[in-house]
Amino acid sequence: MENHIEIQKLKQFIIVHFYGEIDCVMAPIYRQQLSDLLEETDEDVVFDFQETSFIDSSGIGLVLGRYNQLKFEHRTLILTGLNQVAYRLFELTGLFQIMPYYESLDYLKEGSI
Repeated sequence: MENHIEIQKLKQFIIVHFYGEIDCVMAPIYRQQLSDLLEETDEDVVFDFQETSFIDSSGIGLVLGRYNQLKFEHRTLILTGLNQVAYRLFELTGLFQIMPYYESLDYLKEGSI
């Protein structure tokens, strides 16, 4: 699977779909793309990891950095679709205490958020 992100607008959210790996090679590339995107919009953001096969500490740093950028602007970052290993990593780092997590995008599509 090729590493890339896709951007989707759904209701009042910008959804960022991550594909492949988020590692020390891809995190800086994504960081710049996402920083630019977040400066151009004012919606809350959802990071969808459904198609993500691997996340390392660089990926955690990427998520935390975008969280801080959004928090400064009084916006929300929502996480969704983590695999079992990535879920455990996010849980151990305490990110679920500051960011909401949903198992799938169905919550957004159904209007539950």
